[in-house]
Amino acid sequence: MFAARRRAVCAARQLQRTSRTYASEAHGHHSPAPVNESFGKGSVIALGAFLGTVLVYQFRPQESDTWTNVIAKYRSKPEDWEAINSLHTKTMEQAGYDRNLFENGSSKHRFVDVAYPEAFQSHAQRNIQAGHLASMDHVVEHYRQQHLKAEEKKAARLAAAKKEE
Repeated sequence: MFAARRRAVCAARQLQRTSRTYASEAHGHHSPAPVNESFGKGSVIALGAFLGTVLVYQFRPQESDTWTNVIAKYRSKPEDWEAINSLHTKTMEQAGYDRNLFENGSSKHRFVDVAYPEAFQSHAQRNIQAGHLASMDHVVEHYRQQHLKAEEKKAARLAAAKKEE
């Protein structure tokens, strides 16, 4: 650290020092008298062109395909998002209704009485060699039998309730 610092100091000493000259050191010369300077023709023309463009744009007749309408056409609006979200909600409700129809149409075909059948084997599928997953057929059969017994009890209760009426 110290060696590097010493080398930097030596290198700085070897650099040439330039003397500074300042314009204010000119002795004996007087500055010229102040002169009134105008903005010039170019700046006046530019300012007039800008203001003229603004006025022409402000008082022109409205057209149907202006830049603001083109920009507004591609900008998302809350009404559009509301319509899209309501359509999406209706679609999801209809999909849920259809799925419920297909799954619960016949009580004999539904044989796993859990929230979702994939719950038995819900784990990461990485690094599992072929043939190393346990067979879940006996578990599925057990729940199918439980479901059939529950359906028979429900049918018996309904038949008994109809006889009493």
